[in-house]
Amino acid sequence: MTHDLGKLLRRNLRYIVVIVATLVCVTLATQTTLEDVFEEIKSLNELAKETQSQINHLESEHLDLKHKYRNKLKTIDGLKVHNRSLDLQIAKQKDDIEVLRESIAEVDLIQSEITPLMARMIEGLDNFIKLDKPFELEERTQRVADLREVVNRYDVEISEKFAQVLRAYEIESDFGRTMDVSQKKLALPPDGEEHNVNILRVGRIALVYQTLQGDETGWWNPHSKEWERLPNKYNTPIKNGIKMANKQLTSGLFQVPILAPEDAEEEN
Repeated sequence: MTHDLGKLLRRNLRYIVVIVATLVCVTLATQTTLEDVFEEIKSLNELAKETQSQINHLESEHLDLKHKYRNKLKTIDGLKVHNRSLDLQIAKQKDDIEVLRESIAEVDLIQSEITPLMARMIEGLDNFIKLDKPFELEERTQRVADLREVVNRYDVEISEKFAQVLRAYEIESDFGRTMDVSQKKLALPPDGEEHNVNILRVGRIALVYQTLQGDETGWWNPHSKEWERLPNKYNTPIKNGIKMANKQLTSGLFQVPILAPEDAEEEN
C-alpha cells in the first residue's frame, strides 16, 4: 500500500512539472506576465500539499487497518485453541453421558433387588432385638416400626431408605461398644416387688441392675430370659461400673456376670 502511494505521489509531481513547462511555453507564446506564472505555480504547490496530505491520511489508514488485521489474526488463533479445548470437553461429556445412560438402564434392576433386601434387613433387625437383652426396647422397636413405614413411602428415594436401614444397623452395632446406665422401676426376684433400680448395660456382654441403696444386685439371664439376683460379692463391682458409666469414676475393670459356654450347654 505504501509503495502504491509513492507511485501516486511521483505521478502527481510529473504532472506538475509538465504543467509548469506548459505554462512557461504558454507565457512565452502569449507574453503572459511572470506574476501569472508564479500564481499558477503557487496553486500547483497548494495542490501538491493537498495531495501529500491525502497520501499521508491514506497511509495512516493503511497502518491502522494492518494493525487491526494482525489483532484479528491473534484473536482467531486464540479462538482456535479455545475451540480445540471445547472439542475435548465435549468428547469427555459424551463419554460421561454414555456412562450415565448405562447407569440409568440399571436403575430398575437395582431397585428390584434392593427393595426386598431392605425388607429382609428390617425383619432381621426386628428378630435380633427380640432375642437381644431387653435394654431401650421402646426406642429400638420404634426405630424398626419407622423403617417399615419409610420403605413403603413413594416420596422417599431408594437411596435414602437404604441409608436409614444402614443407620439403624450402625446404632445397634454401637451398643456393643458402649456402656450406659439408666433408672427405672423393675419387678425384682423372687417376689416380683417393684423397686427403683439402676440398670447398667456393659456393651452386649452383660445387663445388670442394682438397687439405689446398692444393697442388691442382679442380672438378665439370656437363657432363662429373666432377671435373677446375684451374690452380694457383685455389689461393689457393679456399683463401680455404674459410677464409670456416669463419669463419676475413672474407667477401669470391674467384674460382671457372664454365662460360660459350658453353663449354656447344661441349660440346653
